[in-house]
Amino acid sequence: MKKIKSKICSMLIGVVMLTNTAYAMPSTSWNQLPQESTQSVLLTDGQNSATDTTDNVTRGQVFSTGMVEITNQQDGTLHISVDTYAHVVVDKIYQTVFLDVWDEAEKTWTKVGYWEFERSKEEEPDLSAYHVGFTVTGCEVNRYYRARALHFVQWGDDMEGKSTQTNGVLLTDHEV
Repeated sequence: MKKIKSKICSMLIGVVMLTNTAYAMPSTSWNQLPQESTQSVLLTDGQNSATDTTDNVTRGQVFSTGMVEITNQQDGTLHISVDTYAHVVVDKIYQTVFLDVWDEAEKTWTKVGYWEFERSKEEEPDLSAYHVGFTVTGCEVNRYYRARALHFVQWGDDMEGKSTQTNGVLLTDHEV
C-alpha cells in the first residue's frame, strides 16, 4: 500500500512539474494583426451604400461594436464612415481603414490606400466611442470599391478588436 501511495505522489509531482504555461505573443505592429477577409458582393441595382457591423456574438469583454460604411456620393467621390464602440471608458481607440478596388481582369480586390485614426482618453475623458467620416477623391469612376476597417479598444495593457468589410459599391459621377 505504501508503494502505491508513493507512486501516486511521484506521478502527481511529475505532472505538476511538467506542465507549461503558454502566453499569447503581443502584436507589435498593425501589420501583424489578423485581417478577416470574407467574400464581398458587387452591389448593383443603384445601391449607393454598403455597411458592415460586427454582430452581438463577436462582442468582447470591453469591445462592443465596430461599423464601416462606404457611400457613392454620385459626384465621383466616396464617403467612408467608421465607428468603434466600447462597453466602458477606455484609454485609446484605434481605427485603420482600407480602400480596395475590384480588379475585373484578376477577379480580386486590390488595396488602393489606407488611413489610420486614433483617439485617446486625454483628448476625450469619457472615451467609449469614436466616429470618423471622410471623403475620398481621385478614384477612377465606373469601378467597384469596398472599405475594410480594423477597430481596436485599449485599456491599460489590454486590447480587443475586430475587423469589418463592406460589399463593393460602384463609383459614379452622376446619379444612378
